[in-house]
Amino acid sequence: MLDAFRTAREALVDAVRVAPGWLTLYSALQLVLAMLPGAQVVLIRDLVEGGDSWPPLAGLTVVVGAMYPLTQVSNGIGQRLMLRLRLQLRVELAYAAARLSPGRLAEPEVVADLEASQAATHPMSDLAGKPVQVLSAAVTSVVLCVTIASINLLSGILVLTALVPTVLAFTLISRMEARGWPKVGAYERAAAYATEQLIQQRPGTELAVLGSAWKVAALIADSRSRATRVLDRMIRTALNFELAAALVTVMLFGAALVALVTGGANGGAAAAAVAGTITGLNAIRQCGYAFGSIVTATPQAMIYRRFISSVPAGASQTVVPLVESVALENVTFQYPGAAGPTLRDVSIVARRGEMVALVGVNGAGKSTAINLLVGTLKPDGGRVLINSHMCRDAATMTETERLGHFGLLVQEFGRFEFTLRDTVSLGTPATAPDDAVRRALAGTFAADLPLDTRLGQQWGGTGISGGQWQRLALARIRLRAAGVWILDEPTSAIDAEAEREIFAELRQTSADRITIVVSHRAWTLREMDRIYVIDAGAVVQQGTYAELMSQPTGRFAQLFAAQEAEG
Repeated sequence: MLDAFRTAREALVDAVRVAPGWLTLYSALQLVLAMLPGAQVVLIRDLVEGGDSWPPLAGLTVVVGAMYPLTQVSNGIGQRLMLRLRLQLRVELAYAAARLSPGRLAEPEVVADLEASQAATHPMSDLAGKPVQVLSAAVTSVVLCVTIASINLLSGILVLTALVPTVLAFTLISRMEARGWPKVGAYERAAAYATEQLIQQRPGTELAVLGSAWKVAALIADSRSRATRVLDRMIRTALNFELAAALVTVMLFGAALVALVTGGANGGAAAAAVAGTITGLNAIRQCGYAFGSIVTATPQAMIYRRFISSVPAGASQTVVPLVESVALENVTFQYPGAAGPTLRDVSIVARRGEMVALVGVNGAGKSTAINLLVGTLKPDGGRVLINSHMCRDAATMTETERLGHFGLLVQEFGRFEFTLRDTVSLGTPATAPDDAVRRALAGTFAADLPLDTRLGQQWGGTGISGGQWQRLALARIRLRAAGVWILDEPTSAIDAEAEREIFAELRQTSADRITIVVSHRAWTLREMDRIYVIDAGAVVQQGTYAELMSQPTGRFAQLFAAQEAEG
């Protein structure tokens, strides 16, 4: 319960920070509406019992006539308040997600919290109005109680007591929903993911060609059905609680009316009390709904605020254009739960002006070596050195400072379906002028395209091939111009002729940077200054292409003899 009160307070603080004017106006209207049922009781009593009927009649006309339009205006203002809060929460979450480091993005619990926080923005945006509604319903109940108590004290107390069953019912409902909604959310996320695979162009086309899209549809149907069953049980339970609360409430109101009659109240006073109570009943029920919403949203709100507070304010990244050397020095690394180390006592060095390659079969440890160098993984033993001639341990740098030394093109490069300008500009944390974007695109298919060209058919833009997407990924690295380029299979989606052009350009422009290439293609390795052969987590050979091929029993020759024979 304390968590619910804390959540309500934080929601109000958010509203004061984001939209204080709308919150003030909404609160004022709710307070006015809270006073109307009590005013209705007084005016009806005066109309029936008073001598001059015109003043109470005019007042009653105003009160009854104002209830509906004031309610509609209040609801509209509440919705506008909700929209502003939802925008703020989603923008705040987006910027928090943008500050996540690669290391934290690799943590499953962080990704789960991020997904849950995204889902939480909807109920959280509606929370600010709920404490106001609870307070308004409480004011309605107190005013009715005082007004009716002036006619009959016991009746007034019974009317106030009628609030309790509804609040209790919705408290129980909210607790039940707090257990059920996480299950629904998990099923819905699974269904949403499967739906994305079905409707996105690339995976959807693959599934259509394979004739297996129906299997994904079956997964969607299963997840949606599970979510529906949980929701159905929740609705059934909530309905039972509400009916029980309604029954008790009716009994309390009946007792209040009996107390009025047996207490000697005349017909006019009794009629006034009944009319006011009926009008106020809806407000009293809204208190239960509002309180239940607060309790239900509390677990989601706690996840959201925990996630936001766990992401530190991000320092802007500064790209370092000149790096003299990088090295892994006797590095060992083992993944949690693995039977043995992925890398054992690995030493690799690359200097400015050099093109260095890492080769080996899948699972040999190449990607792990790259992740250790960049800093997304931390070694269990040994050191990672940046500017190793100065023996500067990378562990002494902040993650942001360290990442600024690298331009990384991963094998699963991003296909960002934005405008051409935005897609290429993602290569640098700074704002990139158009002429810099043009230089990065020089020699590519997009060199003469308008920078506002929308990419990707998903949004009605230009469809481009996998090789063209890879050229844009390389353009991002070129625009970034960091001191160390790490290219993991940089030409895997590109034809042989374009591949030769790219590597010729990499060689021509390599003097002022370090270039580290991961490749399975023999041709791309021939111009490397040094090749490290990684096998079963250890460096088993190093040298130039010619030197390594001259050792026919070596691991490198075993890997690339077939490609060498093909020429």
